[in-house]
Amino acid sequence: MRYWSLHFQHQRSLFIEQKMCSSPLIRKVIIIGAGGHLGPHLVSAFDTDPHFQVSILSRASSDCSRFPSHIPSYCVGENYDTSESELVELLRGQDAIISAIAAQAVQQQKTIINAALKAGVKYFVPSEFGHDTRNEQLAQLLPPFLVTQKRQIVEYLQSKEVEGLKWTAFVTGPFFEIAVPHFLGFDFRSRHATILDGHENHHWSTTTLSTTALAVKNALLEPIKATNTYLFIESFNVSQNGILSALGRLTGRWDESYQNAEEEKRRALEELSQGNFSGLPTLMRYVTCVEGCGGDYMNYEASANGLLSLPEERLESALQKLLE
Repeated sequence: MRYWSLHFQHQRSLFIEQKMCSSPLIRKVIIIGAGGHLGPHLVSAFDTDPHFQVSILSRASSDCSRFPSHIPSYCVGENYDTSESELVELLRGQDAIISAIAAQAVQQQKTIINAALKAGVKYFVPSEFGHDTRNEQLAQLLPPFLVTQKRQIVEYLQSKEVEGLKWTAFVTGPFFEIAVPHFLGFDFRSRHATILDGHENHHWSTTTLSTTALAVKNALLEPIKATNTYLFIESFNVSQNGILSALGRLTGRWDESYQNAEEEKRRALEELSQGNFSGLPTLMRYVTCVEGCGGDYMNYEASANGLLSLPEERLESALQKLLE
């Protein structure tokens, strides 16, 4: 009996080992868009993990001096979509590409994807971070570069699965450190909150920059768990009232005013139709805080926080950092 028990354990170990070997081994990672909001956090997450060798790919106009000097940095032409042959040579030998490319340039990722295939890259993480771009109501409200074009990049990656390129797209909600003080209605200087009337208690997801970067890194440590799929993560599932209450506990009384959500949306869309993007922050608040626009994706998707071993975070601690 003991023999068969040991034999079974040995066969099981072999099966697990073979299964893990069938997953692409990712060690060499190159980050595109390292100078943006998320980029430095991605660089730090991968650089501090000895499993990975990280490098950076940027446009010629970027200030490479701000990147850590010990990390290899490569420059390409001003637009990624005009330099495919150059990209192929720069990407050769890389296992994975992490794209944090700016939203206005998301379509240039098609050229990068094509170059990645020719260079033999195994894995691609698109610059999908943000709202659930599959949401049709969201796509009707926000400019194409924030929704439709991002979704099209994922669809393009799906079409390349047959050629051996694997991918993972991360839905994070708005980045916490950017969204709260800039478009979710909280003026830290005047301690005034602009609340969408009737939606003040509706919950939605938001993720910190550091947790987003950790999620990407952990996914690539065990890509067999995260291949060819969307992963939904969050640091906090909160409402405008929830944030306001936490700020009150930290700083004392805040003033608040209430705005009609539909009227705010109407004005913002009118401004956008005239080519005026000043209404975009207002529209971002609407699609985040109003039910049905994809900000509440944890109501219909499974959280990947556990799968990716993400830490539990305290809302008040994160807000305190913003206040400082």
